[in-house]
Amino acid sequence: MAGVAGSAGLVVLIVEGDPVQRMAAASARGDAGMRVLEAATVEAATSALDAHPDLRVMVADIDLVGEPLTGLTLAKAAAARWPDVSMLMVSGIIEPEQEAMPQGARFLRKPFEAETLVGAVRALAAARASGRLEPDGSGVTEQIASADSR
Repeated sequence: MAGVAGSAGLVVLIVEGDPVQRMAAASARGDAGMRVLEAATVEAATSALDAHPDLRVMVADIDLVGEPLTGLTLAKAAAARWPDVSMLMVSGIIEPEQEAMPQGARFLRKPFEAETLVGAVRALAAARASGRLEPDGSGVTEQIASADSR
């Protein structure tokens, strides 16, 4: 996939119920040259996934306030229906076990710096493009953790 390392043209979906956090995350990725789609609800997220076959990474808050489904439930359904989309789960409340997340999904704890989020999205997209995205997290988890410690 051309452009993954630099993020130019990488299509990313942000699923976040809080409008302030959603705008901040979208701004960070947009500044990094990514094409950003936003969804506040599970329904909007599935519509975006349907409408954008070029979408490569979905970043979903686990705690979707006011929604009948959690971000984990959304991610599992999305992973089954759109297997080429990488999943990055985020939360400031809970940290799920790897087994609770869809196969190949990664987790990033809130709060985080914009650069950490951009680095995690880039790492997921690059790993998927190069075939290094392992179900157990090897090859990407370490990159996300090192980006988070900066």
